[in-house]
Amino acid sequence: MLSIYLIVDTETGKQYVGSAYGEDGLFGRWCCYVNSHHGHNKKMKELICYYPERYHAFQFSILQILPKTIITEDIVKIENKWKARLLSKKFGMNDN
Repeated sequence: MLSIYLIVDTETGKQYVGSAYGEDGLFGRWCCYVNSHHGHNKKMKELICYYPERYHAFQFSILQILPKTIITEDIVKIENKWKARLLSKKFGMNDN
């Protein structure tokens, strides 16, 4: 499933917006978070470094399901719109 997702740190309220696409879609992205506890995201890695058990406070939600025919460039544009709406760069865990 191609989608835009949201991870919220329920202890601080900080948000991370991401997109899931490629061969494994959302399931593959979720597995990455489960296995690494941070999904290889810079700010999440830093947080987990200081608070190793913090990933237990992460809440995962789907913001938008995307059509299978959408191109990667458009997925990134939609993801960036969600980041702007939710201010996840300014106040959250997105750094790009």
